[in-house]
Formats: sequence, structure tokens, C-alpha cells
Amino acid sequence: MNMHLSGLIHEIEVMVTWGQLGKEMPRSTTSIRPREEQLKKDWQGHKDQVPVNASQFSFDTMSREEAFLHAQFPTIKERQRYDHYRSEWYRRAKEFDPGPQPLAVTVELVSTCNLGCSMCYTMTEEFQDAAVGAQRMLPWPVVKAAIDECASLDVPSMLFSWRGESSMYRGRDEDGKEVRFPDVLKYAREKGILEITSLTHGQLLDDEMIGALVEAEPSWISFSVDGLNTVYNKIRTPKNKEGTDYDAFEVVASNIKRLVAARDAAGKTRPQIRTNTIYPAIAKDPQAYHDFMKKAGVGWITVNELLDFREDDLPDDVVLDDWACQYPFQRLTLSANGVLLPCTGAHNEEQNLVVGRYLGTNEKKVRGEDGVWRTVKNPETTIADAWQSKKLNQIRKIHQDNRRCQLRGCDYCRHGVEKHGAEWVPDDWDMENMEWQGGVWRE
Repeated sequence: MNMHLSGLIHEIEVMVTWGQLGKEMPRSTTSIRPREEQLKKDWQGHKDQVPVNASQFSFDTMSREEAFLHAQFPTIKERQRYDHYRSEWYRRAKEFDPGPQPLAVTVELVSTCNLGCSMCYTMTEEFQDAAVGAQRMLPWPVVKAAIDECASLDVPSMLFSWRGESSMYRGRDEDGKEVRFPDVLKYAREKGILEITSLTHGQLLDDEMIGALVEAEPSWISFSVDGLNTVYNKIRTPKNKEGTDYDAFEVVASNIKRLVAARDAAGKTRPQIRTNTIYPAIAKDPQAYHDFMKKAGVGWITVNELLDFREDDLPDDVVLDDWACQYPFQRLTLSANGVLLPCTGAHNEEQNLVVGRYLGTNEKKVRGEDGVWRTVKNPETTIADAWQSKKLNQIRKIHQDNRRCQLRGCDYCRHGVEKHGAEWVPDDWDMENMEWQGGVWRE
């Protein structure tokens, strides 16, 4: 942890007994609790059919979470803007109020990845046909235009990742100069975006990129670190390294530590480092995972409930009847294909959820069930116009009226299903191989 923040940290150790859902859990000295617990309590009982961040959990103390935020927003003005933005994140969803502009815009720089994690939907044929087969990297002029527009609209938050690995990004400016992942984050900082974030698996960070990330000063970088040592390696070893002596966990752990050290050496408090894991990967000893990440300099440790993407449709008995999505009232997503979507749950870019394609992007190509590639025509639009568009308002109204299962994509969204909580380890999850039993994805 940066020395500037050491005085803010006061550890609170709480003994808890882990839930017994599917598998037996050990005891731990740090609890897993809902993210933004106070905001959730403030809105409890108000449109509970619209849960906010229901699959995300904090595996940390309140004091460390507060220090994580303080480091990103050191001035009173910045922190006030951030607190207002997070308050609006809940209010907009609970009151079905989209406001004049998005609170957050996700810009997917890259839609492909060099890993093949056992629980990831990017392994499915639907995703490959809808996304990867078309444009895989969003051109820099489009990314730049999106940042410029978000700055002009006073959008407080931008996430520069979604389904792919953003550290793979390569673009070209008008002079032919290469634009890489840290350059994107730096430009967003220069344009005054309040919260600048990205997810990464962390395998591709070298000294040059680490130095550039420190210079860029994004708010936080989240590393997906599913478990420790051999457990992590079973899930997240790059495909081209399988069967070799490559130690993927050692690489990501080293990269986290080097990024923290480079940031601290530069006298900065950004980027803060977050790690996220699915629970089965840490279930055998969650405290060991927490302690390792804390010692490595991670500012905030989080856990996601495991989502089951094995089937392309969902059984009726797990789909929640009384449920509406938060995202159409909070966030707009720009995919690497250039299409604009109302949420990050529409990972297959279902056409009835597409609200247009961003100005300057090419028309999208998809592969049908017959194997033939076809062009899909979507009207060009801006972020501002897409946010106020008739189609997005119709999507919002459908959710508001509790008719979301009429929308393909929303009907099988994994967020709108029965929840089990962070500490869920399904009976058919193979703890030895860290995959669904038999590795079965599609019947």
C-alpha cells in the first residue's frame, strides 16, 4: 500500500463462518460482503426487483475500501463528484430514470483474448459468430471520438474493457503513430473523465507498459486473478503456453507487484489496483488469497458469484419473473464492432438490443446458423443520440413494465436468474480441474 495512505488503514478482523452452499467452506477472518453495502441498505425495499451490482462482492474491510477510493479521488471536489455519481448509480436504476446522459460508458477496445478460461462465455459459438469474427479492435479515431463526446457530456465514468483483453490494443492516429492501451487511458485523463478504469488478465504487462500505465494515471486497474498458484494456472494459463513450464500465476503476481512499486516510486496514488476472482477458485482457503493480494499491494479485493453460461438458453424455473435490469438507466456500451448496446450483459450483441452503430464505424458482419457471413445494417448515431433514442426508451419501458423476457438477450441474461451469493460452489463444479464437470459447455 502506498505510504501516503498508511495512516488511513485500520484493519477490522471479523470472524465469520462461510456458507455451506454445495461444498463445505473453511472459516475466514475477513468477510465477503455486498459491494457498496450502505447504498444497498439505503435503497432496500425500494423497487427490489431492480437489484444493483447483485453479483459483485467486496472481500475486504471497510477501511481498506475507503482508502482505495481516497487514493483515486484525493481532492474534496473529485470525491464529491464521485459520491454523487455512485448515489445516482442507484437512484437512476431504482427510479427508472435514465437522466440526460449515461453515468458510465464502456468502450470495448478489444473483443478477443489470448486465454480460454473455463467459465467464460467468449468460448461459446454464439459469441464467436456475433463478435470475434467481425472487427476485433476498435479503431483509435473512434475511441478518441467517444472519449471526446463523453467529456463534452460530462459522463463521469469510462471503462475501457468488456469481453476481450484490453492490453492487446493497437491503434493508429492520423499520423500513423501507434496508439496502445495506456495511451487510451492517458487521453481520457487529459480530457477530464473522472473515473477511468479497465479490466485485464495481466499476463501481457511489460516494463514499458507498466511505466506508461503509471504515467497515464487511470483510477484503477482490475486484475482477474482466479485463485493462487496451481489453481490459477488451471484456469488462466494462455492457450499457447499450455503444456510448457510457463507459470501464469507467477507472471501476473509479479506484474501486480511491479505496477504497485512503479506507482509508489513515482509518488502517485493512481492507478489503484483491484483484484477479482470467482469464488470456487479460492473456496479451499479464501483467507490465504486475501492475505496474498493484500501483501502484494492490492488496494481492493473483490469476488464475483460464478455465473453459468453452459447453455444458450435457461430453464424457466431459474429465470426471475419479477426482475428488471439496472443498466439501461446507467450505462451505454460501445463494442469493438462499433455497435452501441444498453448493457454489458448483451455479450452476443443481440440485434434487438443494438441501438445503433457509432459514427465512423463500419457495418457489422455476423455469421448465421448456415455458416454464411452477412452484413447487418445499423443506423449511425452518437452516444448522446443513442441515449435518448426511441429504441433504448422502448427497451427501458419493457423492463419497467416487467416484460423483459420479450427481448432476446434479456430473456436469458445471467443477471436475471436466481442468485446464490458469492460463496456458492455448485455441486457440478469440478474443484480439482477448476471447470464444470466433464468440461461440458453445450449438450
